[in-house]
Amino acid sequence: MKKSVATRHLQVSSLLCATVATGIAIAQPGAAPVASAGTPPTVEEVVVFGRNSNLLGIANAASQGSISGADLLMRPMLKPAELLESMPGMVAVQHSGSGKANQYFLRGFNLDHGTDYSVHIDGLPLNLRSHGHGQGYLDINGLIPETVESIDYRKGPYRADLGDFSVAGASFISTIDALDQSFLAADAGERGWRRYAGGGSHAVAGGTLTLTGEVKNYDGPWESPEDLAHVSVWGKYLVDTGFGQAAVTLSGYDAKWHPTEQIPERALGTVACEDEFCALDTTADGSTERWMLTGNLTGNAWEASVYAQHYDWLMQSNPTYDYQINQFDERWTVGGKFSTRWIDNARLSVTTGADFRYDDAGSVGLDHFERGSFIESISDNEIKEGSLGLHVDYTLHINESLRLLSGLRLDYYDFDVAANNANSFAGQKTDSRLSPKLGVAWAATETLELYGNWGRGFHSNDARGVVNALDPVEGLSPAKGYEAGARTSIRDIKVTAAYWWLDQKSELVFVGDSNSVEAKGGSRRKGAEFTLFWQPSEWLGIDAVYTASDAQYVDDSEGSHVEGAIEESAQFGLSATRDVWDASLRVRYLGPYALLADNSDRADSLLSVNLRAARHWKALTVYAEIINLLDTNRKEIVYNYPAYVPGLDPVGTTSEDIDCSLTNCRVSRVTEPRTFRAGISLKF
Repeated sequence: MKKSVATRHLQVSSLLCATVATGIAIAQPGAAPVASAGTPPTVEEVVVFGRNSNLLGIANAASQGSISGADLLMRPMLKPAELLESMPGMVAVQHSGSGKANQYFLRGFNLDHGTDYSVHIDGLPLNLRSHGHGQGYLDINGLIPETVESIDYRKGPYRADLGDFSVAGASFISTIDALDQSFLAADAGERGWRRYAGGGSHAVAGGTLTLTGEVKNYDGPWESPEDLAHVSVWGKYLVDTGFGQAAVTLSGYDAKWHPTEQIPERALGTVACEDEFCALDTTADGSTERWMLTGNLTGNAWEASVYAQHYDWLMQSNPTYDYQINQFDERWTVGGKFSTRWIDNARLSVTTGADFRYDDAGSVGLDHFERGSFIESISDNEIKEGSLGLHVDYTLHINESLRLLSGLRLDYYDFDVAANNANSFAGQKTDSRLSPKLGVAWAATETLELYGNWGRGFHSNDARGVVNALDPVEGLSPAKGYEAGARTSIRDIKVTAAYWWLDQKSELVFVGDSNSVEAKGGSRRKGAEFTLFWQPSEWLGIDAVYTASDAQYVDDSEGSHVEGAIEESAQFGLSATRDVWDASLRVRYLGPYALLADNSDRADSLLSVNLRAARHWKALTVYAEIINLLDTNRKEIVYNYPAYVPGLDPVGTTSEDIDCSLTNCRVSRVTEPRTFRAGISLKF
């Protein structure tokens, strides 16, 4: 098991299943057990729910936590991004097919595909700067669920070790060190769903080599099938050295699919579009190829990592159905970080660190396509974007009950943009930002801890907008957050509550005409969060989450509501593992939200229920799941912008001719209907 060091986000066990002796992991349906440090000849297996960890005196905020064990292993999922919904209040939806990054909702943000929310896998940041589709583009479709050991999370800009894309929150995915047994798994389901996975661990040159792979195919319920063809591979080599524990991880992901766009609702039930699953443009394609290499070296009080990745992505889309576009992005990224705990005693803890990143994007831009064929280049840039960050975190124990927390982060960015055609911006700029952090944690009783947090943070803007001589945006757009919260732990009941505020200088919102995000004015947010976990017996875990938020523009001349900012969300879950049976029920509620700044049009709420069950034998597991158990026919995502409807609007009409004051301008993508899937897993 990995050793806790200064940069571990939570010093809690990530064991998936403990034993009275040293511990052995239970298997995810479809995977083999995860190995722990050692296996005694005979053990008594005890299920551990990660949410039941006691974080009193460890966490620095009420909104900080960790998920592992049965909370993750038995979760029914339509898509890999639903693993991120283990963070309370996070909702991941999709509007353009299984190969594209998801839309994320958190703390009153419609984060598009990742802006202001970051995800890191074993230290490698997944968000992509100055991406061809949207700033902070976050695609985790290449993640193989069987490789996930735990997910630590936190919200708000209250910690100094993170900078970009983390104002709303961040998730830290730790992968397994080894598999206790090799496995093969096969799934099948409705609408062309097929999944095959396998993996194993082997002793190599004094260390442990673990390899896994996954193949997926899916058409979906759409009139024009997605025709998803997906392959992922993942490998880790772990070895002890004279300097510390070393881990080298290589993962790759290749996917091709046909995007399934949101549909103008006024077209539904007409000759142009029979129902919500129709296709108004069947000629779009998408593809992603991504390779990531990470090296981590961990000592007693320090940790160092380096990473490199190659990324090649393109996607055609037609959000207004009168102008097909092709977006593309090809780049290399290198980076790394180092942190060390200089002082660590009963009174004072001081951690310092540095990180760097350099993106070399040879070609990022936008083309005009017509029915899948190139017409003209609209923009094409070469982007070289580098950053350096320095940080320090202090924890001072005033007494046994009171901790004072402080931190300081300095970031420097260099934006260098060259034009590959005459239509594109070019230039070079730099920007820097100092971000202080403050906090306090007070153990009011043995079972209750109170928190107060404040911090400044930022998100970077697209380099092309930063160097735009006509209408430039800030390189680093600042934000400021506050939070007051509480955490209680009474035996097997864990409860947290938090009230938060967040002020942001620049809001990024979705623009349908360009199928991308653009900077808008400043905003103010506030909200409340409540979480509950109860383990009434050793085999049953119950969790519940409720969040409420309010997002308003500072300048309300065009309306005060931030478009797409959800106002409520909730989750409820049951996880049971007893004898040879596992079962999990997940209920998710996504509340209504404003589609326009004046709040004159609003999206309806969405309730979904998923169920999974498994039966285990010695070497065989059979499992099944039902996605959208209630067969809810609601909208996964909704926007409001003018769109042309081919076959319905007069020939020669464009989206610019559509008057939204006279007609319904909603565009939406329906949630997928009830889906049955089943599979088997063989361990050997």
